[in-house]
Amino acid sequence: MIELRTPRGLKVNVPESADEDPSPRFTLTDATAIRQYYADHGYVVLRDLIATRDCHNIRGLWDREVKTSREFIYRQATAKAERHVFNAQGWVMNPILNLQSVDPSRYPRFRDYATDRILTAGPLTRAFELLLGERPKIVQSMYFEGNSATWEHQDSYYLDSEKIGSMAGAWIALEDIAAGAGRFFICPQSHRLDLGRQGFHNNIVDNHELYIGSVVKKVEELGLPIRAPRLCQGDVLFWNSWTIHGSLDSQDARHSRSSITCHAIPESHRFLQHQSRVLRLHLSAVNGIQVHRPKDLARPLNRLVFYFETRHPKAFYRAKNAGIRWRFRLRGAH
Repeated sequence: MIELRTPRGLKVNVPESADEDPSPRFTLTDATAIRQYYADHGYVVLRDLIATRDCHNIRGLWDREVKTSREFIYRQATAKAERHVFNAQGWVMNPILNLQSVDPSRYPRFRDYATDRILTAGPLTRAFELLLGERPKIVQSMYFEGNSATWEHQDSYYLDSEKIGSMAGAWIALEDIAAGAGRFFICPQSHRLDLGRQGFHNNIVDNHELYIGSVVKKVEELGLPIRAPRLCQGDVLFWNSWTIHGSLDSQDARHSRSSITCHAIPESHRFLQHQSRVLRLHLSAVNGIQVHRPKDLARPLNRLVFYFETRHPKAFYRAKNAGIRWRFRLRGAH
């Protein structure tokens, strides 16, 4: 067990072996136990859910098609179009956003394989069905290679089902995740906490840090436990949209953190952004599962927006942020 700190300084004891890990690992045959553990704790770990060959294949496509690119790609932390940022080990440190929407002319095999063999893989779908109570609708995904830290948060602040608290996330280990390589962490049972809604006073544009600080303060006040489960290649950690979580900073320069995350809502639900507006989804069916393709660069209009965004970023993001502020002011007035 090694002692590490979250991005905002909370202490985490990180298990180095299975014997040290307090989080049980289930298989799909444990349906009742999976549902109960998720309901009680706000997360659950399933082992060997994604086939080893698929983990190897998607990492190979990442290396050949995506990592070698010098083009702009939408990123997880900022939602902005950026070029790769590499660390000293040559790992990409700014994770990409929405694998299902990347430019099919530049990353065709990566896009197709990620969507067909990972995001809509049969075992992942069945696990989501257990947790959501119906077939999932994939609304977002991300790919991580380097081990950049992610602050403490609840997903619901950013995105959720229209029935808040009904979305589930999945963190898919594409390799064995070393204890010091920036593990995913969660606060068990924090899905029972309602930290309030995003509004003008704590909106994502102007007061994001205020929101993060409120999450950290609540963890400290209640003395909530923090776990960073040991995940091996093909294992998947699922969590509820109200569960406080994040990822640790890397303490280990020897290991990357190759992984994919995705978020799913029940198929019959609508998708909520910033707890303030229902989004119209751009859906396509893959393996019988509805997949939302936000900012899909297969669409001519999105390519035009992307062109303007990457060549005139200051004007673009100024206008975008103004729109978000206006939406919260309008909601506050009602």
